[in-house]
Amino acid sequence: MRELEKQMQHICVVGLNWGDEGKGKIVDVLASDADAVVRYQGGANAGHTVYIGEVRHVLHHLPMGVLHDGILAVLGNGMVLEPAKLLDEVELLPEEAVSRIRISDRAHIVLPHHAAVEKLREQSAAHPIGTTLRGIGPAYQDKFGRDGIRMGDIMTPGFIEGVLPGKLRELTQRLGIPGEGIDEAIQICNRLKERLESQVTDTRQLLHKLHQQGKKLLFEGAQGCMLDIDFGTYPFVTSSSPSFLGLGPGTGFSPRKIDHVVGVTKAYCTRVGEGPFPSEIHGEEAEALREAGGEFGTTTGRPRRVGWLDIPALRFAVELNDLDSFALTKADVLDGWETIPVVTAYRLDGEELGQFPDSLTDLEGLEPVIEQWPGWSQVDEVSMRPFIDRLMQATGIPVSILSTGRRRDEVCVFEPFRAEGELA
Repeated sequence: MRELEKQMQHICVVGLNWGDEGKGKIVDVLASDADAVVRYQGGANAGHTVYIGEVRHVLHHLPMGVLHDGILAVLGNGMVLEPAKLLDEVELLPEEAVSRIRISDRAHIVLPHHAAVEKLREQSAAHPIGTTLRGIGPAYQDKFGRDGIRMGDIMTPGFIEGVLPGKLRELTQRLGIPGEGIDEAIQICNRLKERLESQVTDTRQLLHKLHQQGKKLLFEGAQGCMLDIDFGTYPFVTSSSPSFLGLGPGTGFSPRKIDHVVGVTKAYCTRVGEGPFPSEIHGEEAEALREAGGEFGTTTGRPRRVGWLDIPALRFAVELNDLDSFALTKADVLDGWETIPVVTAYRLDGEELGQFPDSLTDLEGLEPVIEQWPGWSQVDEVSMRPFIDRLMQATGIPVSILSTGRRRDEVCVFEPFRAEGELA
């Protein structure tokens, strides 16, 4: 891609559905014009996949920018980091790429007792959330309960040996799992310090310095905004703010400096875990779509629930994220369909609703209203133009990126990133 225009200094990529929208590939495409790619929330429950040629690359903590030469990969303070998983990712990278990683000293740590307590809670819950059981939620609970352990703590001389054991004994006792994972936690924290101490820094200060130098920053959220802790389908949500609203507290960088927000949506919808999913389909139709799209969790391998593109939910996401443009993915899965089912409204107690409800009770009672939109013979700007035009009419938002396949080079990029219809 050619260099972005000067006024397009900073971009944010967000997921508009329930996660798994293909954000990793979109970030990878835009990263070629960035100086740093910044992840601002979530943990190893995220799974970003990109194909370079036929080689599949999966990252859980690290932003896709780390796969580009010369680009900084920044893990922001809003993240919770699982040391063993992070080290596994790091070991798959060349040392030159590792040297470009920057980790916030304010980012919190996910330790073995977090996963243990989450597993107990899910098993005993009357209505389980369907989490990844990685301890993400309990780590955020410790953060907001002011009991968390941060990367800066781990790097402080004497902390692991002198402070951490006592703190973990107190925490595990309070949680009802006395002594759980303490020895393992001390061991993994020592490994983390030994391997990545030089990468830990004040990333808030770093980002402001890069901004002042005129560098281009690309921000990415994990999961999708319909799982936002405040504005998603609560309580069936993640433990952070994957919407654009999470960028500020997750990095210390003002959202007022962001020039363009790109929202990623599939041409259909998926969801992993429990919770409302108004456009969900079932049976053979769902199984065929799931298999065609390879809809199995990157992190867990679980089959994803599938449904049609949901316009009321998309309008909600557009407003919440103050969206500038769409990146449309997985359209190739629907190649050759004469028409595409799209949910354009809901019906509740005989009344038609054009907006996504705030009430969880109302969500559970919705009946989708489905329209048939024009299909396409192949994924390209010409064949898909009728569908893209309908999407813009329904939401007021243009498509700026169209993914035409799973590989990095299978993409069509439009204004404002390129002249209309040029290939990346």
